[in-house]
Amino acid sequence: MPDTRRTGSSQRGAAPASRWQSLSRSLLVYRGAPQGSGQAWLLTFTDLSALMLTFFVLLFSMSTIETQQWQNLIDALSPRMVNLQEVTVALPSSDQALDEVERVPGTDLDYLAAVLKDAVAADELLAQALIQRRADSLVISLPGDLLFAPGATELGSAGEKAVYALVSVLRHLRNVIEIAGHADPSQPHGIYPTNWELSLARAAALSGMLNKAGYEGEVVVRGYGDARYQEAEDGSDVDGQMARARRVDVVVHAFAGEVR
Repeated sequence: MPDTRRTGSSQRGAAPASRWQSLSRSLLVYRGAPQGSGQAWLLTFTDLSALMLTFFVLLFSMSTIETQQWQNLIDALSPRMVNLQEVTVALPSSDQALDEVERVPGTDLDYLAAVLKDAVAADELLAQALIQRRADSLVISLPGDLLFAPGATELGSAGEKAVYALVSVLRHLRNVIEIAGHADPSQPHGIYPTNWELSLARAAALSGMLNKAGYEGEVVVRGYGDARYQEAEDGSDVDGQMARARRVDVVVHAFAGEVR
């Protein structure tokens, strides 16, 4: 009688070695297909899906909308949107971007500084003024003790003479002039409760005197109080710093203003 068991074993032994493994002389175990090759088709499928999606996107981008069909779609959706709350958004009626302001140049400040130095040297009262050339302006610092009595906002006789001498140089300018009042840190006496109000009133008084003396250009008035007291610090004694803090600056800007 033939040995069928051995024959079956031989037939099974013909299977690929990668799928069958021999555990004994007469026993084979099936291990299945090699790992790692069962999902390789997903890469090709993913690439194909991406290409199809790109193809349909290109078709949609090159298509045109039929006006009548679009209107039919709107009409079909309108009854469903009746209950939606309407929101109104306020939009600007025009572009809010500000245009760059072009300034008209005024008198050259270097030339003006040279003229003022000659005028200061020739006048006994203006000799107490300090002239500083800055990047875009010329600052003429007039001592407050020369212009006003302590706590006062009306120009004294010496102050009026100094202003008239200054206006003789500034009268024909078209530069914008800023009058900046300053004060020392001490509490003011009189009707002004703070140094800011005192410095602003003094700047306004000097501005009015400039107009009265014949200056026709634009004048800006500012009061700083004792906010810039540190600018007067130069290593001297306290009394000297306090005296320099009580000043009125005439700031001549590089650009011109409108003639009134």
